[in-house]
Amino acid sequence: MFVVTLFQSNSRMAKIGPLIQRFAQQELRNSNAIFSLGLYLVGITYLIYLLGGQNASDSTWNTLLWIVVFFGAINQASRSFEFESGDYFYYYQTIAGPKTTIIAKLIYNSLYMLLLSAAAWALFSLFYGNSVYNPAVFALGLALGCVGFSAILTLANGISERSGGNATLSSILAIPLTLPVLKIVSAINIQAMVGAPLEEVYELVGSLFALDIAIGLLAYLLFPYLWQD
Repeated sequence: MFVVTLFQSNSRMAKIGPLIQRFAQQELRNSNAIFSLGLYLVGITYLIYLLGGQNASDSTWNTLLWIVVFFGAINQASRSFEFESGDYFYYYQTIAGPKTTIIAKLIYNSLYMLLLSAAAWALFSLFYGNSVYNPAVFALGLALGCVGFSAILTLANGISERSGGNATLSSILAIPLTLPVLKIVSAINIQAMVGAPLEEVYELVGSLFALDIAIGLLAYLLFPYLWQD
């Protein structure tokens, strides 16, 4: 039994890399979506600058950054299973199965959101200056927050897609789960902006990491049942 389980795990892991690569290729082919996202990031950041964002306090700077990242993530997550519906649903069920698909999708969406948040941070630093005194802690909080948001939005969009593409259902499911993640990551980022060392935010980082693991595990366990034909 152990040998069979190990073989299945290795087989699943071998399929994750090609799936992530396929997701990236599909995204790159959709140049309009990439252009729209880039235009959104630059446009909204510059709009905030024109409205006086350059004089924002640390907490306001952090809040505005997460607003930009969050709505960019929602835009990307709304297309998360665009290529896994219809005939593609049976294709992915055949070549990979639901568990492998959801692992690859979680990893891909997390990487995508990390790039999105890094771009947003760079734009904010360009327009308003970098108010972060401890970039390592800030980046850690940003990364864990992105992973948490990715898991939540991926799961919610997967449920929405299998229920007929109901966007309202996706929002209702996602918003309550994002609030604790946003609360913790905001606290970590504020500590980083005032120069707090990592030792002072261990508890917050541990809580956010545990929350990310719990949400990812929930997505992994529920997805096979959600995506049964």
